[in-house]
Amino acid sequence: MILALAVAAIALAIRVLVSEFLPVIQPDGVVYLTVAKQFQATGSPFDPLFHPLYPMCIALAQPLVGDWEMSGRFVSAFFGALVILPAFALARGIVGRQAALLAAVFIAVHPQLVQNSASVLCEATYTFLLVSGVLAARRGLVSGPRSLIPFAGLCLGLSYLVRPEGALYLGGLVLVALFMVVTGRDRAAAILPWVGAAVLVFALVVAPYVWYLAEAWGHVTLSGKIDHNLPLSTGAATAPSSLPMRVLENLLLFQKYAVPDLLPWILLLLVLPGILARGRTAGWLGRDAILLAAAVPPFASLAFHVEPRLFLPILPFILPFAAVGTLWAAVTLTDARRGWRWSLAMALVVALVLVPWTFQPVLRPDAGAALYRQAARWVAETQPRDAVLLDRKPLVAFYSERRWVLLPRIGPDELLAAARHAGARLVVLDSREFLFDRPGLIPLLWGPPPPGLDVLRDFDAAPADRLRILVVNERG
Repeated sequence: MILALAVAAIALAIRVLVSEFLPVIQPDGVVYLTVAKQFQATGSPFDPLFHPLYPMCIALAQPLVGDWEMSGRFVSAFFGALVILPAFALARGIVGRQAALLAAVFIAVHPQLVQNSASVLCEATYTFLLVSGVLAARRGLVSGPRSLIPFAGLCLGLSYLVRPEGALYLGGLVLVALFMVVTGRDRAAAILPWVGAAVLVFALVVAPYVWYLAEAWGHVTLSGKIDHNLPLSTGAATAPSSLPMRVLENLLLFQKYAVPDLLPWILLLLVLPGILARGRTAGWLGRDAILLAAAVPPFASLAFHVEPRLFLPILPFILPFAAVGTLWAAVTLTDARRGWRWSLAMALVVALVLVPWTFQPVLRPDAGAALYRQAARWVAETQPRDAVLLDRKPLVAFYSERRWVLLPRIGPDELLAAARHAGARLVVLDSREFLFDRPGLIPLLWGPPPPGLDVLRDFDAAPADRLRILVVNERG
């Protein structure tokens, strides 16, 4: 555990360093900060789409950190590093101490985990609470004191208050307990009261927010994003597509685009040997099933989207197999006596291979992303305080402290009407955003604007990024 603490300290330093070089906040981060400011001002952290616990953490950290954006980054970096401790403890009880330590190293330097933990995003906070809940549930059900089971309900309830998927893991806890009773592994009287206590604790933790969602949406729901995303994902906003077909399409997109981010090639090469090596040991399924099962729930989101960051929380359950694969390769290439030393050398090689991706924001700053801050400074210096921006993302509005209205999926001919309907004075066109869902607006970045709009300012970055600001003219 001392070594795990050292790895967590190094992981925190890496995340804080990377956070200093990330050029802009993420669009979701703008909403999280808005909710955090709302919580600090009114005491209410509730929002119809975004769950409340991460903004609450930001609001609590802000008086200590000062800057709102850096407060969000610090909260993510802290929990992104702290997750190494429960992840190490969970892996140690399943795959052994040596593999658990290697898994902790992989978590510390994983490129997407680092960059997500350096951002104003909720996944790092959610992952810490989720892994802690899974660890407490396993200890309580298998070997530890039964009181850990209600504690698992508390952790999973808190994880739900960060991301809705936390509720699925409570269902998994109940199913595992019922399986143990049915198969005779434990007596119902010895385990079910504790599981009932876990469900009760979970319900008490989530009840205020669920009540709020029911009032906001007009029906009981565990996540406002389901109501928001499901019509979009099934094609109500674009071309019609059945839900099963959409899931199949997203599964293909997931393996093509998300898997390389979640498991870079060197880790992917180690995961499969690790799973096969574990499969050759007696009783492996009873021990490893918790890791495999914990990796399944996020795939329910394939009905909506395939964003890699939504699958980052399962990496602490997957990377122990990469660690086992490292040990297996070391023992195969040498022998059992020298295998541990060779595995450390191989883990160092893996870390060195990952370093360029991990430190990409430091080594190769995104010049195009800097356009948002440049444009925001210009807007703040030259435009009225009450100017409203019509934009695909709220980045320029956030840094210029102006009000923002979402640019709908429209073509050039509807742009002026949309701006006037939103009461927007400025329209922001961004070459980095329109390629997929607003292709008709791309020519406006370099060509003349439609009638009723004038080009106010262009911001360019190599090789071909452009951010153009249009203004609604007074004529007509």
